[in-house]
Amino acid sequence: MRASRVAVVKWAWHGRERLGLLRVWDDVLVIHVIRWPDEIRDPAGLLPPPVEVSEDEIEGALALMDMMTVDALEGPDFVDHYTEALEQVIEAKREHRSPQ
Repeated sequence: MRASRVAVVKWAWHGRERLGLLRVWDDVLVIHVIRWPDEIRDPAGLLPPPVEVSEDEIEGALALMDMMTVDALEGPDFVDHYTEALEQVIEAKREHRSPQ
């Protein structure tokens, strides 16, 4: 970091006045957006309802986790098939043909 100071800034964006902190980080200008109170939702509305969990359910969940734990994330179960399929679609479009 080149300077330990920040500037409080206001700017207009998407038809609204924004507030933020402007600072220099290495050779880059960085703006940290500060939200206005009306842009922040109350997190209490996002909480799931309370649930009673028995000791047997907790022990069963822990046993399942122990049984399914692996040391290395390798093999066919840990391959990104979505990215592979997307690359095939992009290549097919590049060649003006239908994806297979």
